[in-house]
Amino acid sequence: MGTILSIITIIAAGVIVVLNPTSVLVFYALGAIVISHLGAWLLRARPGWFLSATLLGWASVMISTPLALTTTQLNQLRRIVRRERDGWENAQATLDFFEPLVSYAVPLLIAVTLYFVVMLGLAVRRANQGGYRYLLDGANGMAATCVATGKIVSVLYIPMIVIILYDVTQRKYLGYNPNFTSTAWYETFSSTRLQEMEWHLHAVLFLMALAYGYVKDAHVRIELVRDTFRPRTKAWIELFGAVLFLVPYCYVIIEYGTENMMRAYNIGEGSDALTGLPYRFIIKGFLPLGFVFVALAGLSAALKCIVFLFGPVTMREESGQYTTGGVHSAPKAEA
Repeated sequence: MGTILSIITIIAAGVIVVLNPTSVLVFYALGAIVISHLGAWLLRARPGWFLSATLLGWASVMISTPLALTTTQLNQLRRIVRRERDGWENAQATLDFFEPLVSYAVPLLIAVTLYFVVMLGLAVRRANQGGYRYLLDGANGMAATCVATGKIVSVLYIPMIVIILYDVTQRKYLGYNPNFTSTAWYETFSSTRLQEMEWHLHAVLFLMALAYGYVKDAHVRIELVRDTFRPRTKAWIELFGAVLFLVPYCYVIIEYGTENMMRAYNIGEGSDALTGLPYRFIIKGFLPLGFVFVALAGLSAALKCIVFLFGPVTMREESGQYTTGGVHSAPKAEA
């Protein structure tokens, strides 16, 4: 049951991101995040799910709630109220409701951050097998999710290859039968649409497999320098890199990527080509979604490095994935 509540927290986090921050519905989603997350802690959700819900729940509140409204957004809301003709009282009431939140935004966001930090600390402290075991299990759980996602999206290689082969064949056929362009089949599967679908599928594969590559330690590294470092030095570099650079960068991409996706949805953005694919918001939505998994992979790496640096010696081999010399090297524990 605790794991189910963690899943509800993650779903509510996704809902709160796509909602208009000036909508009252945001507060219902915020309440669902807090209540379900608290219930997940009380009912001892699995470490991987609880840690994922903690990260995503916190990030969604920081990105999308009225607590994160900026002065610029508030000014935009004021202009909307001035232009409003019908329902002026309702629009003014909305402005009067949200305007005071700007003054209390920073303290409230700090309070939300402290809430999630405290809940995480309590979960680690009461873990049956010890805090380090809990962190390592959580890291392994998040890594397993990233790996499973990467394997699932890898199936998209099949339709991408089929589309490429058909597109090449169709263009060759047009050289023999130019009248084929006037058929209903070609209007549905025009070369423009096929080529756009090719890069759409390629983009989804790339974005959704980034986390898989990080979990497998398959990304490019400066091995010439890295191989000269001691295991603990590698762990410190990985930890600081994930906490200070990777996860914050993912936060920025998720925030602005979601805003870009919602803008494309609201204006009904499609392809620049007249015969291209519509619904451009779908492919744009995979940018923040892909970096959600990258953030989970980064947190997983950071937790493993913490266990390696500060945990018991018996866990060093299991947590030392990012202290080895390469992708296929066996983890080495420092004596």
